[in-house]
Amino acid sequence: MFDSNKAGKQIALLRKSRGITQEELAQRLSVSPQAVSKWENGHTMPEVSILVELSEILGVTIDEILLPTGIISANANFEHVLLPYDEIADFSGKKWPRSLAWPAILSAIKLFMGLECHKDSGKRQMNDDTEYILQSAFTSECFGYSWGREMYEKHCLAVYGLSCEVYDGEQYNAETLIQEATENILKGYPVVAQPKEYEDIILATGFSHDGKVLKGISFLDGDDGKNSVMSFEQLNNYPGWYKKKIRLILIKPSAERVSVEDACKEALHEGYRLLSNEIHQFEKPLEGYGLVIYDNWREELRRENEKNMETIECLFPHVFIHYENKMRLKQFLELCIHTVTGIDREALEEAISKYDELLQIFEKAMNDWLAENPKDIAAARNVRQGFDHILRLSRGLETEALRSWAAAINADGSLFSGQEEAGITS
Repeated sequence: MFDSNKAGKQIALLRKSRGITQEELAQRLSVSPQAVSKWENGHTMPEVSILVELSEILGVTIDEILLPTGIISANANFEHVLLPYDEIADFSGKKWPRSLAWPAILSAIKLFMGLECHKDSGKRQMNDDTEYILQSAFTSECFGYSWGREMYEKHCLAVYGLSCEVYDGEQYNAETLIQEATENILKGYPVVAQPKEYEDIILATGFSHDGKVLKGISFLDGDDGKNSVMSFEQLNNYPGWYKKKIRLILIKPSAERVSVEDACKEALHEGYRLLSNEIHQFEKPLEGYGLVIYDNWREELRRENEKNMETIECLFPHVFIHYENKMRLKQFLELCIHTVTGIDREALEEAISKYDELLQIFEKAMNDWLAENPKDIAAARNVRQGFDHILRLSRGLETEALRSWAAAINADGSLFSGQEEAGITS
């Protein structure tokens, strides 16, 4: 009885036993590498004319491909690697700042699944900053300070027509985690292995050694290089991944899809609500959402002065995080001007101009103060005094931006529901 999965696995094993890569086989058959990947994943089968040539290349009969009586070797170290569903252009965005892992992972998932409509002249999916900016807002990362939501808590995957299942590694044994990960990849969908400690987050698109080794690329909060380079051609090996405290996220197809416009509307609503927060609700003073962060930051500067500290511990890396968040926020608002219907564009442009002023102030602060450490207590006090002034000025600018933001999203009474509960006033 014909089984496309068994036939696909047989093609992969025969190919590898002869030292042929997917790309080489595709070239010899005049098909795309994606076509070969789909055969080996069991999604499709070669046409009859191609099967004849394929059997000759692999040195077997057509029946041995389509109706395998057994695996080439019962102990074969079977490696299953998915190729992107469509070609991806070289990275054309900015590698700094790009410190947010989840927006980068979500961007990579979209590209891998071949869902990006923005393409270059060679009809390759564009790999730039646009999706990263949108997902920075959909995850609420750019609205918070060292804080955001996980990718599966909002519409982050739904805008791609995808969903996910989450397995907490502390509640499932290693065998279950391996089985779930390999079965998901065999179905043609990647998995995400998220360590609960500060370690690389793995986007796996393949496996070997019966799933004990995941093959993929890594992302990490704060590592701009890892979060900007997404090459599915040279995958890294991650052995023993199942032994760590992880959260395994299985990417799945979904019948429901959220439009980008609707996701932007919700993010605009949620972002305003979060940024208007003036009450500290988190354990650490420089974590959380909203205007309260400016007040907390100034209080940390005051405490450092009281201790006569020569170093300024609340400046680095916090100033970089703040800068990137405000940059992504500004860019998100710029995208919304062209994405969201019924919005007051003039009011939103006014909000954007305030964030632009804020960014210019922080750029100058980074250039002036982060080149070298203060030489003594007096120099440190001078820097803190200057930074305190910047924080007061920036808080005022963001307050003005939020007023314009509120006016922009209330331009049409039907644009959002629940404005009163969110405290939005024009």
